[in-house]
Amino acid sequence: MNKNLLVLLVAAVLIVFGLFKPSLSVVDPVNNENSIKVVEPSNVMLRDHCIPVIDALKYGPSSRKVDGKRLASLYSDLAVLMGLDGEDQVVKNTEDVRQANRLTGAMLKLDLKDKYPDLKEATTNLVKSAIGDDLILLDAVTREKTVEAFNALAWACNEGSK
Repeated sequence: MNKNLLVLLVAAVLIVFGLFKPSLSVVDPVNNENSIKVVEPSNVMLRDHCIPVIDALKYGPSSRKVDGKRLASLYSDLAVLMGLDGEDQVVKNTEDVRQANRLTGAMLKLDLKDKYPDLKEATTNLVKSAIGDDLILLDAVTREKTVEAFNALAWACNEGSK
């Protein structure tokens, strides 16, 4: 009888866990608030373009808590990559910047298109607002704008994950 009671208790816990899907942020380092440091953009135009990114995530499924944090971390890393200059330079022109933005979800192997249908357009518009549509080589000013844009995307994704 004790064995049956134990099995029923474990089954009840698993059912409750399945119904409520509690966050396991203690177990998942991606969900840890301290895992990424992002700062709200000081540029008003970029901050305004962050709102659709935040909304696209907030109105998505509950997986946004993990997806948003992972995207924020990747965008933060991409901001560092975009800022590399001189001999370390990887990204050379605005098309490279746009390509990096397009591949973000694929790099994390997230199915973003079906989960967050407005996210692609929102992130593209934010990047476009910072660097424009033209294909140009990145100079110091454009490179700094690119870094600001990707840091803004990191902040927006982090905010959208909440």
